[in-house]
Amino acid sequence: MTRLALLPLLALCAFISACSFRPGTVDPDTLNQNAQQHEEDQLTITTNVISDSDARDIFGVALGVHGIQAVWIDVDNRTDSPLYYLPVTTDQEYFSPLEVAWKVKGKFNKEDEKAVDRMFVERAMPVNLPAGEHTRGFIFTNRDLGVKVVNVVLLGAGKSWQTSFMVDVPGIKLDVEKVNFQEIYQQHEYQDLSRQELREWLTSQACCTTNDDQSGSGDPINFTLVGDGQLLLSAMVQRGWDLTERIHGGSIWKTTKSFLIGSSYRYSPVSSLYALDRPQDLALQKARGNIHQRNHLRLWRAPVLCEGEPVWLGQISRDIGVRFTFKSPTLTTHKIDPDVDEARDYLLQDMIFSQRLAEFGYVRAMDPHTISEPGHNLTGDPFITDGLRLVMFFHQPMTPMHKVKNLNWEHPNRDRREWLKQHDEEASGETPQEAPVP
Repeated sequence: MTRLALLPLLALCAFISACSFRPGTVDPDTLNQNAQQHEEDQLTITTNVISDSDARDIFGVALGVHGIQAVWIDVDNRTDSPLYYLPVTTDQEYFSPLEVAWKVKGKFNKEDEKAVDRMFVERAMPVNLPAGEHTRGFIFTNRDLGVKVVNVVLLGAGKSWQTSFMVDVPGIKLDVEKVNFQEIYQQHEYQDLSRQELREWLTSQACCTTNDDQSGSGDPINFTLVGDGQLLLSAMVQRGWDLTERIHGGSIWKTTKSFLIGSSYRYSPVSSLYALDRPQDLALQKARGNIHQRNHLRLWRAPVLCEGEPVWLGQISRDIGVRFTFKSPTLTTHKIDPDVDEARDYLLQDMIFSQRLAEFGYVRAMDPHTISEPGHNLTGDPFITDGLRLVMFFHQPMTPMHKVKNLNWEHPNRDRREWLKQHDEEASGETPQEAPVP
């Protein structure tokens, strides 16, 4: 056989050799080294989010390209009872071990494919955790960038253990990384207010966001959060909110591409609005089907505390469309749903579901705006609102949904249809008709 004829055979052998399955080892000590840990009641829970590069070293295959992110969980159960781990609380749409194997093993021969199956099954986190034993393994979650919240819920002995970890995940340039929260205010600048004093302070604050020179009025500042920043962020990320990417060449291109092809972009940048004399400290969004649709919010750390807890002013609206503009560095701007109260109350529902919200109430922030007499934001979009600002208090431990307390300060309109009709009749000079008694 000539040398030339041997080349295809050599190439085939090289291909087969390159595609042979060579998994790495799992070293619990190494995985626990840079991990986060929670300990209570003879129970220690350790977790670590595995990077794309480390996943290739550990499993011998790439996971990130398939949208999969491995999370290491180590439970030291020193109690007298067996416990049960609920993977669905870590990720409602987690991948099963053999599902992961099926996604990654297409290039291997049959024997290697069986080895891939065995490896992922053997390395998966068991759901049954025997008493007095260490149980370890991986759960295969959907890939997150920026920040990932890892929830771990265990059941046993007639009770439950619930804990959350917030883990930084490299891969994108987050907008919030530009802010040093320790330097926004000096310690002596904070006022510590009672609940009643906070209500009065919130009523005295500006109704709306502005532009950088405060020459225009923007979207309403329609909610307030009270609680530790990590607790608030954990609750939001758990409910599907993502921190936004910084505006730079790459993010502008991804936003434009998503606009042109109608795809979703979880970390799409948010333009700057101003409150408390500065642009937002952080922004989050919950992407929907495509770039045109999302819920997004902005937060500003306030110079006050409430009974020792940090206070955050917020603005939220629902995006329903996108249009080109030369006024934005991303060359696009979103069209908002005019009913900003709907977005505000959507956030309330979302936080109730997070089981981190303990109490809520409403304070007066501005005069109402109706369909007949709407307000307008900085890009000219109209908005309607009852003028109330939602205030939400977050506390540890978790609060079951049925125990969330309404403080009954101000009352939003129970029937928005009737409220809008009444205000439109008043604006037109008609005498409003009395609503029928149910």
